[in-house]
Amino acid sequence: MDTFTRSIMSLVVSLGLLFAGVAVADSPVKIDKPDGHSVEVKGKISLYRVQIEGMNFGQGKNKAHAEVLVTLDSRPGMIYTLALHDNGSSAASAVNQEMARTLRLAYVSKAPVTLYRQIAMSKDNNFKILMVQLD
Repeated sequence: MDTFTRSIMSLVVSLGLLFAGVAVADSPVKIDKPDGHSVEVKGKISLYRVQIEGMNFGQGKNKAHAEVLVTLDSRPGMIYTLALHDNGSSAASAVNQEMARTLRLAYVSKAPVTLYRQIAMSKDNNFKILMVQLD
């Protein structure tokens, strides 16, 4: 094997290990457990609200810029938000639209859900939804 071929193979192996490490670092050990970037909350959706883009909810540090707002019966004082607008990533927008449809289905059918929400940096009561899971 010549030097060029060895260099290419070494690069491919290095990139493979790098991406494998990234995937493992960001992925939960089990699919039904939260990752290191979110908090798990469970319950039935008691409020499902959809509003137009640009209409904020709340004030001050509790202000949320999102089109979908939900509350769970297990945490009635908490509001979980989902933005449907395109922030330059149409893929993220498509995923959020699918999560909104899943939340609506859970609300209509009164099915329990597990939400994975952002870890709060402040003491507000509005949390961005990162993942939705039907139980």
